[in-house]
Amino acid sequence: MPINEQHQAIQKILIVDDFEDNCLLIKDHLRNQIKCEFREASSGIAALKILENWCPDCILMDIMMPEMDGVEATKRLKSMPKCQDIPVLMVTAKHEIDSLGDAFDAGAVDYIHKPLERTTLVARVRSALRTKENLDRIKELNKELFQKKQELSSFSHTVSHDLKSPIVGAASLYDLFLYRINNEYPQLIEDESLKDILERIPVTFHKMIDFINTQLDYAEAGQVIRKLESVSMTKLIKKVIENFDYAEREGMVTFVELPEMPQVWCDPIRMLKVWQNLIANSIKYRGSKNPVKIEFGVEETKEALKYWICDNGPGILTEHQDKVFETNARLNYDIEGYGFGLATVKKIIEAHGGKISIDPDVSDGVCFVCELPHESVNN
Repeated sequence: MPINEQHQAIQKILIVDDFEDNCLLIKDHLRNQIKCEFREASSGIAALKILENWCPDCILMDIMMPEMDGVEATKRLKSMPKCQDIPVLMVTAKHEIDSLGDAFDAGAVDYIHKPLERTTLVARVRSALRTKENLDRIKELNKELFQKKQELSSFSHTVSHDLKSPIVGAASLYDLFLYRINNEYPQLIEDESLKDILERIPVTFHKMIDFINTQLDYAEAGQVIRKLESVSMTKLIKKVIENFDYAEREGMVTFVELPEMPQVWCDPIRMLKVWQNLIANSIKYRGSKNPVKIEFGVEETKEALKYWICDNGPGILTEHQDKVFETNARLNYDIEGYGFGLATVKKIIEAHGGKISIDPDVSDGVCFVCELPHESVNN
């Protein structure tokens, strides 16, 4: 055995062939080159039975077998969740070449011609095993990354929540302090420089609390907080629009009459936040448009419900459209904000099994498109 093989993990290989001599030949070719544990099956049905309790790293599958051929066996094993990533190599005679197309459609990744040649067999099997190892490593890394992301989100939530309480407490104490100053030492308030300082303190408290709330919204956005339910998107958006009546009165925004929209499966509390942030974004970045016009719409396809919100503001440059959904993405530092609004929207939509994008064909203003599945992701 080569030195570089000595410390490698034992690879598990399933050989599926109705001729025992073929199984013996494959094992003879491989055992001196690769550290292997072999199992054999004489038919597709026998192979599926083995796979119920044993998960190999590679499968060598003969095409022509009684009871169930290799193509059908490959199709069935690929429908088993734990077997979907196992590479299947078809072992085929020259005259069976026409079956390879069906085998690849079923999920096979490579093939080896009979009569088996040692060098080719070892090279193809090694390649398949490396692919499986790399895929397993990627899945493990993704699992680790997801866990770290969850830990970071939990940490962010905990820190933000723990910071909020003392700040709210300090703000309450300041209100009490200001009340006593006004009643017991009114002459201090008459000092303009001191009055200016005292008025700035609650503004700072409010900014800190607003920032912490924004962080909490983002930390929690990736999870739905209640069972999804069928919700009227028309009623939900109307409820959000009512929160912006002050902006309408002050001439900052006008809303085009809402069309009738189909029901959607969602967490209504989270979805309220989506429309709240999108409307606020249009008003905040309206530029010289006073009022900015906001319009809603919907398009229904077989795959999803596409809800959109468009405005006639200055729009977003094409090169910036992918960045706006990132955390801390601020394209205009002259406008107050923390850069979490659209990132929060993206997390909420993705938690519902959907996606959000900017319509590239809209040049007058900007149009955000939220795609949501017809049915609950919980279902």
